[in-house]
Amino acid sequence: MPKIVDHDARRKEIIEAVWSLISSRGFQSVTMRELAAEAGYANGALSRYFPDKDAVLRAAFRHAYDATNERATEKIGDRGGLAALRLLCLEIMPLDEVRLREARVVIGFWDHAAGDHDLIAFFDGTVVEWRDQIRMYLRQARATGEIPAGGRPDQLIIDSLLAMLMGLQINALFMRADATPPRQLALLDDFMAGLRRPS
Repeated sequence: MPKIVDHDARRKEIIEAVWSLISSRGFQSVTMRELAAEAGYANGALSRYFPDKDAVLRAAFRHAYDATNERATEKIGDRGGLAALRLLCLEIMPLDEVRLREARVVIGFWDHAAGDHDLIAFFDGTVVEWRDQIRMYLRQARATGEIPAGGRPDQLIIDSLLAMLMGLQINALFMRADATPPRQLALLDDFMAGLRRPS
């Protein structure tokens, strides 16, 4: 009887292996041959799952994004409003080595994807999920009075927050002395306090 291969499980194993390599060395410096070796495959065998480096990069980025969301979902539980929003932000921010490695993958994706309309659209599609989640938490916070009536519109808050979170990923890699965990947390807490202040 032919051996039954769980292709989804195999693909996940490969993604985890190549993600580790990309997060430690950066995407641009890694070849398909090295990615295959890291995953324990011959170069040609890897192409059954990932036909090119763009496909690998999408999978590595999605793996980092999904890992962030899984942690956030577990931490948030049944919370809502600003408490849930803060917990989501904490899982995106590069506050420890795990999240810093995720930031390396994300920044590698940005570098490679710049100018590639398909990869840019892929990134935008994932971030839309965060935008919708943040918008939901803001509406909950307004409904319970955590955010006073009036003030900045939700879209401006979402744009500002995402810009801050993405900036922290860059700062934590390239300006580590200026983006220590305590300073990142102070920045987030200041942002959250601003949401609670009357306009």
